[in-house]
Amino acid sequence: MNDLSFAREWSLYFIPLAVAALVAWWWGTRRAQKRARAVSRSQGNSPPYVGAVLFTLAAITALIAAAQPRWGTQESQVPRTGADLVVAIDISRSMDATDVAPDRLTAAKATIGAVLDRLGGDRVGLVVFAGDARVRFPLTTDFAAARQVVDTLQTGVVFVEGGTNAAQGLELAVSLLGDNPDAGKVILLLTDGDDLGGDPASAALKVQESGADLFVAGIGTEEGSTVPVYDTSERGTVPKLDESGQPIITRLNEPFLRTLAAASGGRYLGSDLSVVPGAIDGRLRTLERSQIDARPTLLPVERYQGFAVAALVLLVLAALAERFARFPTRSAAAALAVLALLAFLLVGCESEAHKANEDGRDALSNGDAALAIEHFLEAQVESPSDPNIALNLAAAYSATGQHEEAIRAARRALDSPVPEVRARAYDSLGHHQFAAERPLEALDAFRRALLEVPSDDAARHDYEVILRLLSPETQPTEPPQEPTVEGDGTATPPSGQPTPGSGSPGPGESTPAAGTPTPGIGGSGGSPTAGTPPPNSLLELERQLRQIDQEIQRMLLEAGEVPSAQEALEILRLLRERAELATLRDAFAGGGKPRDY
Repeated sequence: MNDLSFAREWSLYFIPLAVAALVAWWWGTRRAQKRARAVSRSQGNSPPYVGAVLFTLAAITALIAAAQPRWGTQESQVPRTGADLVVAIDISRSMDATDVAPDRLTAAKATIGAVLDRLGGDRVGLVVFAGDARVRFPLTTDFAAARQVVDTLQTGVVFVEGGTNAAQGLELAVSLLGDNPDAGKVILLLTDGDDLGGDPASAALKVQESGADLFVAGIGTEEGSTVPVYDTSERGTVPKLDESGQPIITRLNEPFLRTLAAASGGRYLGSDLSVVPGAIDGRLRTLERSQIDARPTLLPVERYQGFAVAALVLLVLAALAERFARFPTRSAAAALAVLALLAFLLVGCESEAHKANEDGRDALSNGDAALAIEHFLEAQVESPSDPNIALNLAAAYSATGQHEEAIRAARRALDSPVPEVRARAYDSLGHHQFAAERPLEALDAFRRALLEVPSDDAARHDYEVILRLLSPETQPTEPPQEPTVEGDGTATPPSGQPTPGSGSPGPGESTPAAGTPTPGIGGSGGSPTAGTPPPNSLLELERQLRQIDQEIQRMLLEAGEVPSAQEALEILRLLRERAELATLRDAFAGGGKPRDY
């Protein structure tokens, strides 16, 4: 009963008054008896001491019942209602520009933090993108953990490839929201819009079809700024240079962001980040609050019923003792009343958790995992906060192949205040996640176990085994280096080894040569079309790019401040085609991935 608590603790303050009333009654009765003996020699009736004591006990138990004592916990399904918000943030190198103080990425992270501060029962997820996109955390209500992940974001190729591809970030955000038609859905896109790749028109249509509301916030200024990169020779940051040796200037591309918002039926919030939290909060409040899920939660068990019944029984016994004060067995009646009170008090304290847990362990050791699950569930009902029972139940679920149930059971042990117990819980989670074919989650679980207890050799061994399984197969020409693991549990090859999308040709690959088929302007969405003559020179590619730029500018002028959805989609298709031609132009020129920042 270490978790004993009271809902109305102030009721207990009246208990001393009940005891004081009994003492005052006894003192007055004794004084009256002395005065009676002084004036009469006859033996008077004995005062109803038993009844007085029983009345006092009844008052005390009634006050305890009024205080609503609670101990122990029970699991209950609590429905959760709210909306879902996915934040897609640009972490390309251009987000290091300082035209927004202190830099674009830091300002964007502060904006996300302000949005999280306003969230209530809603869920939030995070997608990061540059040259490609990744989910940093799925939809969750753990805003403290979400803020920690946001604070660790950095630019470069730590999480994603170089470049910028907002289209892929939006597509991943849509997939993260899911297909629940009853849940309100909002996507917040934070980017500078500089050198967007991918297929933004297709991404805009997917956002529109998903029913999500898209809010786009621009990070940067029209004047722009240089892109700082670290120079090892200078031991400091220097501006990133283009192929001609000139500093690259990155600028906020507001026309593109307005077009993207219009094409998806969303809203462009501008480049004033102070309005973003209020706009997101206002939209979330207007969305219909429907049930998203029902989450298990531990609720304290109310024990006032036993005390209330005990108070009633004591009142009846007190009345009988006072009515039959001459009854010779009143002492026995008082003893029975005390025993009845103790019986009621002990009803709530009896627990079969230990016995059920031992029975479950015996059944599991005998190979009967199904029977073990029944015993462990019975033990968990009696003692829901016992981490050992939770881990035993997880082991039993795993033995029957119910890995999802095993993961949920093991997570209950993470609430333990003891680091060793939490380490065991993370170790158990790691094995169950791996059995469920989720090696990344398993790797993260073993990493957390080592953070709890760094000397855990078993967790370290499991961590290294999964890390080797996740490392990509390479054929280096020099002795292999140990891969590194980022904070999200993703294995990354050592520097110098080719990675997909890095722009460096791998074994057996080569850069495109002159005469390689290329997309034609007349193609649909920039895809190669039969009969379109490929450009046979760098000059031809430059001419096609200029032609597309002129067409985009003409359409933007005709569309005005907010283009229609049809106009916006056409502009996005042209932008996609331009990005593909620009990639091919740089390949002809002997460069790598164009504007890889």
